[in-house]
Amino acid sequence: MEEAKRVYYMPEEKAFFQRLEARHRRGRLGKLFNYFSVTVAALALVALFFNVANEAFGTIGVVNTIEPETLTDGRPLDALNNNELALILWKHVDERLRVLIRDTISQVDNDVFTKSTVADIVGDPDIDPSVADKLLKNISASQQALLLADYADRSVLRNLVLQEVVEQQVIASFPLVDTIFNFDSVKAEIEGPILADFKKRERRDDAKVEVLRFHSWLRGKFLTTPMSSVPALAGVRSALIGSIGLMAVVVVVALPIGVGAAIYLEEYAHHGFINRLIETNVRNLAGVPSIIYGMLGLAIFVRALAPFTSGLIFHYNFEAPTIDTVIERISPAFEGAITYDGASIRSDLELVDVATAERVADTFMFFGTPSLTMQGNTDVHEMSQALAEALKIAVDNVPVQADEEYDIEVRGDYYRFDVSSDAAISDDTFDQLMASLVRINSFAPNGRTLVSAGLTLVLLILPIIIINAQEAIRAVPHTTREASYGLGATRWQTIWRQVLPAALPGIMTGTILSVSRAVGETAPLIVVGAATFLVTDPNSPFSQFTAMPIQIYQWTARPQGQFADIAAAAIIVLLALMLTLNAAAIVLRNRYSIRF
Repeated sequence: MEEAKRVYYMPEEKAFFQRLEARHRRGRLGKLFNYFSVTVAALALVALFFNVANEAFGTIGVVNTIEPETLTDGRPLDALNNNELALILWKHVDERLRVLIRDTISQVDNDVFTKSTVADIVGDPDIDPSVADKLLKNISASQQALLLADYADRSVLRNLVLQEVVEQQVIASFPLVDTIFNFDSVKAEIEGPILADFKKRERRDDAKVEVLRFHSWLRGKFLTTPMSSVPALAGVRSALIGSIGLMAVVVVVALPIGVGAAIYLEEYAHHGFINRLIETNVRNLAGVPSIIYGMLGLAIFVRALAPFTSGLIFHYNFEAPTIDTVIERISPAFEGAITYDGASIRSDLELVDVATAERVADTFMFFGTPSLTMQGNTDVHEMSQALAEALKIAVDNVPVQADEEYDIEVRGDYYRFDVSSDAAISDDTFDQLMASLVRINSFAPNGRTLVSAGLTLVLLILPIIIINAQEAIRAVPHTTREASYGLGATRWQTIWRQVLPAALPGIMTGTILSVSRAVGETAPLIVVGAATFLVTDPNSPFSQFTAMPIQIYQWTARPQGQFADIAAAAIIVLLALMLTLNAAAIVLRNRYSIRF
């Protein structure tokens, strides 16, 4: 039979135009929906930025504990030179001058600050020879003030005077909208009921308020100041350094592992059931809530791997005691009779001769030296025997109940130290010495460190990096591989020199965007133990840490309104950090896309 011929025909003109109009109508509806979506998204962003800026800028009312004019004979602080500002600090906070030097002009790490010479601290070998080789604690307060005057900026000294002497307090803050449209009423409220309530609460009838319009909580000092319990003095330095440290850990660990996994799945694994199962699970893991990863990090990195994440196996986070720290620790037990002058041990108590004091110090130095075999003070009996031998007293270690008069708790065990009646020291003193020895040697591994949090975030974004890297590698044309094989290259040479360079834009873009997500995570960091109040900067992967999201969360949870204002300033810093990462992703993608 002759095959039936298909007949193709155009619809009638009327039907054609009806269908065409229907398609155009659907296109216009889709276009309108897209415009509506973009408009809603833009309005949401505008509302977000407006709300944040409204809190980060505005009007504040400031009250000084000490009026600056009383310190300067009527002259403004801005008119004083360095020597005059340092003189004010010397007169009023001389006991804190060493702390101020450490926080402002010191050129050495904080852990060696007390052991460094003045020349090392200020970083000037040509300093006055009379103080150059001395420790900071061995020079007078006036000389310490002169160091601040010579090596600190005038703006830094002015801020120190305001913080340490004047002690400014912010008693009220109003947002930017009220500042622009209702400043007169805002000023009247600050100078009226708010100031009156402050006078009544603080019992300061002579308090005067200064109204500062268009005050910005986001300043350069805000980025370089650590956390404080006073909103006006608080900053995000520790949190910012913590976030940058987390990013470093995440990139160093997640990038090679993620790219390596993607290369294996795309280039080496057989595309069978097992490979499909692995890829399915990787995609499922990308959708797991972040707090689940936090719980996983708590179980694995904080607890199971605590010796590693705490730095214990690297002998980090603890150091062997020195003669200075030992004498400082054991002196109270001898009523301060044992001293150390830098060369030899002295004793001012007849019952404790120098030889005995030296043997006690040697005992502490030996048993106080940290080691993996002594963590947890499992050799308390041996320690007590050595100390008793040094003091020539008899010791009986007997487990007793917790309600005994002289007990020391070590890992759930209690030890009683019975000293013979003819001993040179009392049983109470011996208990104090043993407690000091326990504290010197004690080291409980704590895995709540920067590296634990970083590894937890690695788990969080690793599926995303693997998926993005797979797509980037898959997008490289097979002809590139075939050409490389045709020239005699091995599989790895092809991957390393052809596939990876061509896929690099997609890999870097996906990695940076994944890191941007990790920077804004809060729940996993809370679970693994990020600090909510931290005034010291993390100086290693094994340090205690905080991060920008944690700091913002902690500030917004506080009842004082000023903390909400500085939280808004911190949000701007975090957004700037994330936008910088996103911009870097775009730049890298465009740069390497041109090359390949």
